[in-house]
Amino acid sequence: MKVLLVDPNDFRRRKWRERLEAANAKVIAMANLPSLSITARFTMGFLAWPLNTRNPEDWIKQSKSKCGTLVGIFGSDVDSAGTAYAAGLDDYLSINCTDSELVAKMARAEQLELTQQRLSQAQKLEAIGELASGIAHEINTPIQYVGDNTRFVESAFEDLVEVLKACQSLIGIDDTTEIQSTIDQLRDAMEEADVEYLLEEIPSAIGQTLEGVDRVASIVRAMKEFAHPGVSEMTQVDLTQSIENTIMVARNEWKYVADIETIFDPKLPAVPCLPGELNQVLLNLIINAAHAVSDKVGESSDQKGKITISTRHSPPCAEITIKDSGIGIARENLERIFAPFFTTKPVGKGTGQGLAIAHSVIVDRHGGTIDVDSQIGKGTTFTIRIPLDQTSSDSADRSRQLVSSE
Repeated sequence: MKVLLVDPNDFRRRKWRERLEAANAKVIAMANLPSLSITARFTMGFLAWPLNTRNPEDWIKQSKSKCGTLVGIFGSDVDSAGTAYAAGLDDYLSINCTDSELVAKMARAEQLELTQQRLSQAQKLEAIGELASGIAHEINTPIQYVGDNTRFVESAFEDLVEVLKACQSLIGIDDTTEIQSTIDQLRDAMEEADVEYLLEEIPSAIGQTLEGVDRVASIVRAMKEFAHPGVSEMTQVDLTQSIENTIMVARNEWKYVADIETIFDPKLPAVPCLPGELNQVLLNLIINAAHAVSDKVGESSDQKGKITISTRHSPPCAEITIKDSGIGIARENLERIFAPFFTTKPVGKGTGQGLAIAHSVIVDRHGGTIDVDSQIGKGTTFTIRIPLDQTSSDSADRSRQLVSSE
């Protein structure tokens, strides 16, 4: 278990570190809050309370993206636990707590993190299960091209074999009459095979086959990258590739009702994130956009809507915008859409967990923001901002100095 310990008191920090390491924790100990600009993720964070900062709520919000459970360490003023909870702490301990209390808190936090990981993976697999028929269709279509073209090439090869046999029989013939007879046989074989047609169609069939194979390979690759279990620490990710993979996975949800336009910022650097969880957020938003467009244009309509997905380097954040031309969200529902189990979809069409999980992943796990703007009848825009400055060199250097001095 990785644990973050923040306490400005050297003696107390050393003692708490010894207790945590005795409980088999890997501890990163720091003296002050600004040193938290690191990319590692911790199962728990222990913070000496009160925090030595003017804005404890802001710092706690930031640290929640790096710590599964935040625990306040209180001295004699345990009555201020209510204030700590209000600021965003998950739990608290007295500075004089027993080792058994400490171990119990750690075990609970570890179990909670494991449960959250399983829930996230289960929700991802559930989404893939719901998309399975569409994905199967996406794979089946190019496979049919491959099968049809392979059978055509097989038949063409049999015809060409007869032509080649006639050509081969010309070798070594000296008798003029026999040569003429063999040439006539060759001409008949070429006409029977329709060589001119085969010369035109075989390259096309091979090209379509290779295109189908590449299409299937790209779908499988996108599925593999999307469904791979999430990592527990921030990873530098190519956001453009992640979005393209997710668009492909969800293709059968949108291709009949909308056209997708992508506008990627070529200057956007790699983004530090939890890729599996971010992919899940993108999938939920793309599917929601497709459903909103479908509700507006109708599934049987020849008219299509539009979904625009764009990225932008907007220091200190990477910005993702997903905009649709769907039915929009009523004003009275905008403030509730991120609440667990809230949904405007009919029974059986959604659990109301997608946007709640999206909010938790972006805000709590990544320290970012997710905003929504919508107009009835015109569409909805979701804007995600993920911090890029989680590896601040100055802060990281201070962190290394503090850890090495312990």
